[in-house]
Amino acid sequence: MSLPSFMAVEAAASEEDSFPVSIAWSLPDGSIKQALIQPDEAWLEDDTSLASVRDLDLSIEAYSAAEVVRELLYDQLDDVYYVSLIHPQEGWLLKLFASAGQEIGFELSEASGLCADADEWSEIYQDNIHLHGLDPERAEDQVRALLETHVLLTGDQPDE
Repeated sequence: MSLPSFMAVEAAASEEDSFPVSIAWSLPDGSIKQALIQPDEAWLEDDTSLASVRDLDLSIEAYSAAEVVRELLYDQLDDVYYVSLIHPQEGWLLKLFASAGQEIGFELSEASGLCADADEWSEIYQDNIHLHGLDPERAEDQVRALLETHVLLTGDQPDE
């Protein structure tokens, strides 16, 4: 059985008008892809929280918005990507796609909708963050917690 597609977008600051700096998404086999996003010049001019950008580890290779979007769309198998929270991630994703000159061709949905009890989902998601020592701000860690939560609640396992 293949798993649903999960995604998380990390931004330079937690404000909705910030911009994406990293994105992670899952593949049907449960593996995770992650990319550091090279900030678009327009984003840097618009964002007042430039101090947070200076704190990023730019020694890691960052990819242009177009490269990131191309890879994400190449891997896209479902019409839906599940996220922990739609807002503000949807806004950051829109900025990424706009910078790449693309439109989003999939739906974002909250992962809690995969479970009959949203409160139970939220509790298990938070437990996974703490149990595995994950950083809830990091895109890759969010996707790992989303995957773990889904597997625990459904018993679904990825195809081997």
